[in-house]
Amino acid sequence: MNKLSLTLLLWLIMTLHANAQNVLVSTGALFEGEPFLAVNPNNNQHLVAAWMGFQFNQKIVIKSCFSLDGGNTWSTPNWQSHQQSGNTSADVSLAFNSNGALFMSYVDYDNVNFSNGNIICRKSLDGGNSWGIAVVVCDVSICPDQLCIDRPWMTINPFNDEIVVTSMNADQPSLIQAPYHPYISTSTDNGNSFTTQILDNVPFLSGSVINQPMPSPAFSNDGIFMAIYPSYEPSQSLLPRLIEVQKNPGLNPFSYQMAYQGVGFGTSNDTLKSAPHLTLDPNNSGRAAYLFVTGAFGDPDIALIEKNNSIWSAPQRINEDAQNNGVVQDLVWADYDNDGDLGICWRDRRMGSPSTYQTSSEIYCRIKKAEVWEPEFVISPIVAHDSILLENGNDFLNVQFQNNYLYTIWGDVRTGTLKIYLNKFNQNTGSISLHEIPTSNTFYPNPSTRFFQVPINLQSKPYYIVDSNGQLIINGNLSEQIDLNHVAKGSYFLFVEGDQYKLLKN
Repeated sequence: MNKLSLTLLLWLIMTLHANAQNVLVSTGALFEGEPFLAVNPNNNQHLVAAWMGFQFNQKIVIKSCFSLDGGNTWSTPNWQSHQQSGNTSADVSLAFNSNGALFMSYVDYDNVNFSNGNIICRKSLDGGNSWGIAVVVCDVSICPDQLCIDRPWMTINPFNDEIVVTSMNADQPSLIQAPYHPYISTSTDNGNSFTTQILDNVPFLSGSVINQPMPSPAFSNDGIFMAIYPSYEPSQSLLPRLIEVQKNPGLNPFSYQMAYQGVGFGTSNDTLKSAPHLTLDPNNSGRAAYLFVTGAFGDPDIALIEKNNSIWSAPQRINEDAQNNGVVQDLVWADYDNDGDLGICWRDRRMGSPSTYQTSSEIYCRIKKAEVWEPEFVISPIVAHDSILLENGNDFLNVQFQNNYLYTIWGDVRTGTLKIYLNKFNQNTGSISLHEIPTSNTFYPNPSTRFFQVPINLQSKPYYIVDSNGQLIINGNLSEQIDLNHVAKGSYFLFVEGDQYKLLKN
């Protein structure tokens, strides 16, 4: 391989691991992004959503809400306090154990000076209505010069309820020293404590080139653990590789094998949200799919490699638009249903301008049933691009596939601000749920020419309202209505009990 080809290949693999009407899950005024969904395996009417959201004087926090009727109606969101003042949070994931207990993992850290940082785990015994104390999964102090708390994806073993959280180095090149590693943290005591170790091993080290070797973890129903992480270490292989690591229940050593080696994954477009995802057939630990964005087919496409009986395939292109037409796809996630069907969803720009990230997009999905790919289908309206989609906190959507229902949750800007939407696709009928979900205290009508009705649970609470310049307009205790007859048309911000609401006077 010549020097130019190798340089391009390394650029691709480093980039890969860097960065219809639907149910409205969030109603935040400023920012609600990067969501995750969990479906209770014992009750598929019980859904829980969590995401990154703006909270006044708290930067970004983790918010969550739940539904007990399959996603039609949702609870009011709650949010998690930071470990230290000035911190921010990101990268939430959710999982139920076999008994119906719910767990949440996320990162909470100082994103300015990186003076502190933890992966946090919280447990809910009431289905997401309330959350227990914060348990530290991994602290930056245990991995000096590594900041090993980024992308803390969680998975729970349905065989014995072991909790696994994988992570990688943060994207802070000036603070991180090579060699780089994927990490794994494990709890065998129901989330009360965790132990952390490096996941890679000789001769399957991640190496000193890929500074964020993100692992993606999964369990099968029989307790087989699997993760995929990228590797480039010339002393091990002249080509970059994807490494599969596996462990059987009750056995301590990990086993390793190469899932893929060479060209065929990655893209040189560093604006794309291209981080990969592994999913494992719950009933067949010998069957897995690893999804990613690739430029190998001429432009950024969605692709996968599949494992069947220990053999991994070459990359396969998933989106059905014309090959090499300049259309940009990204933001992919996938999941296997209980019956082995594979569902994949992604963000697609074929209805926008070619060869650019910054154009209108839709959410597409595709299902593989009985080893045959069914046609793509669209689950969102066409949404115009907004610059906020280039920022951190918009890197993932999430897919859960259970009992022939394909749930997809993501953030888009159809209303002018970034909010979270849930789509529920019935595989049997092809129908899509079309319900808006009020997920926070709602003041209505909004917009209004004068009066805004106040939710009962907030009446009598202290409040204040400021205009778009931060000037105090009115304060006091809430009654049944807010009267804005005396102010000009425009946007105003109401603050009550630490929460912020946007009121539009017209």
